[in-house]
Amino acid sequence: MSMRVTQQIQIGLLVGLVLIGITLFGKGFYMQAKAHFAQYLIEQAWAKTLIDGQSHKPWSWADTYPVAKLSIEQAKRPNHFDGPASNDSLYVLAGASGRNLAFGPALVLSSAPAGAQGNTVIAGHRDTHFAMLNGISVGRRLALQTAAGREIVYQVVATQVVHESQTELMAPSEDNRLTLITCYPFDVLQGGAELRFVVQAIPVEPETAAQSEGATVDRTLEPKVA
Repeated sequence: MSMRVTQQIQIGLLVGLVLIGITLFGKGFYMQAKAHFAQYLIEQAWAKTLIDGQSHKPWSWADTYPVAKLSIEQAKRPNHFDGPASNDSLYVLAGASGRNLAFGPALVLSSAPAGAQGNTVIAGHRDTHFAMLNGISVGRRLALQTAAGREIVYQVVATQVVHESQTELMAPSEDNRLTLITCYPFDVLQGGAELRFVVQAIPVEPETAAQSEGATVDRTLEPKVA
């Protein structure tokens, strides 16, 4: 094989790799933009829920609606003295189906509704909304706002990596706790991950959860942790 042919092959491979990279980057940008824009629409629906206590779809063809607002305290930034850390807020949808998870974190409907007694399980994608869980540690505070406008403050008590078959962390509990789940590791973006990163948090102060809160959640939506 001549040097000229070898060079042409190498150039062809390089062009191919560049095109693949551009395609993947474009797809990633589209997914990020879609996720963030959806949260804006969901925020508008949540504002209506806080006013009238009713469920509101974020867009006309949606088969879900927001059921909670999740705020995650950011770690204190260096060189900012000891000022208060800012929060990242996400709006949680009803039903952790694959379609819903593309738009935001979602409540697993077999778990306790937000604000109710038991284990409230929220799932999210590692490359969009729950990317912020990367590096979260014990002691970090979370807040969950219910449809009634009540805010429950939690503190992270454990983080662990488990196999997807280990579903006991999603099981109902008698105490009040919050469980966040996403795929793991964070820096691997292809599908089919077998590991899950799990964050467990308990209320900073004991909460007497109203059993009636979240009773309007439509449990016919199929839950799916991903």
